[in-house]
Amino acid sequence: MENLARRIDKDRIEPECLGIYWLAQAGFAFKTSAGKIVYIDPYLSDLVERVAGFKRMMPCPITAEEVVADLVVCTHEHPDHLDTDALPIIAWNPRPHFAGPLECVKEFKKLGIPEDRCHLLEVGKEITVAAIRMVGVYADHGEFAPDALGVVLDLEGVKVYHTGDTAYRPEGFRAAIDMRPEVLIPCINGRFGNLNPLEAAQLVREARPQLAIASHFWMFVEHNGDPAAFLEGCANLAPGIKAVVVKPGEGWLFRKNLRVCDNF
Repeated sequence: MENLARRIDKDRIEPECLGIYWLAQAGFAFKTSAGKIVYIDPYLSDLVERVAGFKRMMPCPITAEEVVADLVVCTHEHPDHLDTDALPIIAWNPRPHFAGPLECVKEFKKLGIPEDRCHLLEVGKEITVAAIRMVGVYADHGEFAPDALGVVLDLEGVKVYHTGDTAYRPEGFRAAIDMRPEVLIPCINGRFGNLNPLEAAQLVREARPQLAIASHFWMFVEHNGDPAAFLEGCANLAPGIKAVVVKPGEGWLFRKNLRVCDNF
């Protein structure tokens, strides 16, 4: 497979399109038509094995040293979403800004990231960082992470709803759904308070995105996850919506104007 960092750098994205790259677990990179690069929840190390004993079962398609980004978003402070081994390496480059809920911002600052590059993301509040608009949205990760949230990113007119880690709470999701995201990225693993595959498919039915991408499965044996059940659930509950499962490092080109997407 081609080096992912080089690929993200060289890919040229047309207007009303978005480059989407899965990093495994809940991690994604996005590239806009303006050349902006956003990472969300990049887990690029073996931190979780060191602190919790959960062994990484999926290879990392990019190293922290290779990451070039304008913005890194963390949805909550768990180490598979806020990688305290990787983030200080990413932050050596002065380009990226970092955004997340309060507990994440505290961790950013502990890691030595300058305060003017740390941004608080709150439910219901829109912020613009590095010319990228985003809104924190509801998530319920229970006592595991009380201030966990999802996020809706406006990436040059393509709205992406990343649920973060959350249980199925239809009324809580309403504000994000009302933003009419074109791309939906739900967790599907069904453990530790998260959506199971059928619940994720139900959210796809409710949100009616153009593209739904399964995430947060198979990184750790303990996390479980059944992406085939997610695809089946989407086929039954949300026919006509493109639902996909991708491999680490695989890229998808989303074309809003044509209402289609292809791996590339």
